[in-house]
Amino acid sequence: MNDGSPAATNANGYLKSAILIWVLTMGFICAGLIFGFSRRNVTPDYHNAVQRWMAGQSVFGSFHYFPQFVFMFFPFHVLPVPWGDVVWRLLSSGLFAWGLWRLIGLVDSRRNTSRLFFFATLIVLVPSFDALRNGQANVIFAAFTIHAAYSLAQSRWSAAAAWMLLALVAKPIGLVMILLAVLVYRDLIWRLAIGIALFLVLPFAFGRAGYVWSQYSESIRHLLDLSVITENRFADLNGLLRKLGFGLTGRVSQAVRVVAGGVTAIVWRLGARRLSQPEQACFLLALATTYLMLFNPMTEENGYVIVMPALAYYALRFLLVEGRPLLGWGLVLGGLSIGILPEPLRKIIPDFGLWWRPIIMVFFSGILLGWFFSREVGLARVGRVARE
Repeated sequence: MNDGSPAATNANGYLKSAILIWVLTMGFICAGLIFGFSRRNVTPDYHNAVQRWMAGQSVFGSFHYFPQFVFMFFPFHVLPVPWGDVVWRLLSSGLFAWGLWRLIGLVDSRRNTSRLFFFATLIVLVPSFDALRNGQANVIFAAFTIHAAYSLAQSRWSAAAAWMLLALVAKPIGLVMILLAVLVYRDLIWRLAIGIALFLVLPFAFGRAGYVWSQYSESIRHLLDLSVITENRFADLNGLLRKLGFGLTGRVSQAVRVVAGGVTAIVWRLGARRLSQPEQACFLLALATTYLMLFNPMTEENGYVIVMPALAYYALRFLLVEGRPLLGWGLVLGGLSIGILPEPLRKIIPDFGLWWRPIIMVFFSGILLGWFFSREVGLARVGRVARE
């Protein structure tokens, strides 16, 4: 509530400005669908998967999800065209913006969340615009992971498990956050076990057992085939290595992915032991999402919406809490460059976005690890002084 003080009025202005930016952005995107001047749209693949499931046909091909995604998208499929796609985008973006608000509120409890949310919106929205416009599942997946991290920070275990399971429904890569989380948060284990059992049983309520088993089998084969893909149209670490002249083969990239996953798990365990909440949960979100950007062989350029909330969190933390403006502005400029530079430079520098985006992720990972280990050195010194 605005108490009339200058600070409250200023905060109210920041919040209204942030909301206006989101409303104008989504209004433009939805108008493009309604009036037909926007041609960028991936939801026909989702509609096709629902139709094929209802007809008892294979849903796979351009459909890279578990069968449960069909039921998540079904309510939007049955709405009239184009209103189903409009509502899908509004729900995805609404959950995403709400998650960003909650996450940014964890930067510093003494800071005004409205002001932080305004600046986080400026950092996140441009790199996320294409994913929002295209209606990609990356947006709602990103939203679910943010809410999961926030729930972990609040020790709301059932809510955290539910958000993680929704992320798994939205994209199979949701398994990464689940596997990392259970290494530390033991209260999640039985909740996730029950949730995954329900997750596996759900499709049998909407199809013949033989058909459902066939779709499960196809989904595993399909995802295994995708795990060795090395096409020059993805913006993972291999996109950068190809630019440097030594792209990895499918099997080698798989091995690198496993090793990188092990290293990420070790760093996460170290972080979890030494960080308190909410830093612990935010560290998990950053590690999981940067890992996905660098080591998922199907990382699309528009998939970077997944990591942008974590990048914005640390940018604002370095600027406002840690007193490290060089790191903070570096992340701000790096994040904005993901959204601004690739399109104008695409014709001048071939495949620019495929290798520039992973460069920024390497930069973010380096900053994140440097912050963590330098912070640990600082804490160790403080501890020694206190003991002396």
